[in-house]
Amino acid sequence: MALKYVVTKRVFGFDKTNTEKYVAKSVGSGKMNFDKMCAKVSRLCGIHRKVVDLVVSGLVDMMAEDIDDGKTIQMGEFGLFRPTIKTKSADTEDAVKASNILSKRIVFTPGKIFNRMLNEMSVTRSVPVDTDYTDGSSSSGNNGSGGSGNGGEEENPLG
Repeated sequence: MALKYVVTKRVFGFDKTNTEKYVAKSVGSGKMNFDKMCAKVSRLCGIHRKVVDLVVSGLVDMMAEDIDDGKTIQMGEFGLFRPTIKTKSADTEDAVKASNILSKRIVFTPGKIFNRMLNEMSVTRSVPVDTDYTDGSSSSGNNGSGGSGNGGEEENPLG
């Protein structure tokens, strides 16, 4: 499966002319939630889904504990998780205090598996589909009421 993108117009305000440019913007193809991912791993490994859930939850808890201690976590070929900070500068060494720290975050650096996948991933331009939204009446456009007049409920086509 390919990573899809659309072309969008951006106005860059860092120059005086507010230059318009066109850039590629990735388009997601959905989201996988934790329960569904555990079910997929369960089928792959032949173990109960709750065991996968328990192990992954325990792993996340231990990672959070170690990252809270300032440790970098190397997860084999999966990748690396490391805590980092964003700070504001000071004119002198003595002026640098904990209050200079603006934010804390965790940086993920992909390992061999993800780097190989990214290098081999194809990229495809997605063409947006023009969709004409109507209220279902025979005339074009909306009747201005914001709905069909039945309290926002639509007829169930399945009965």
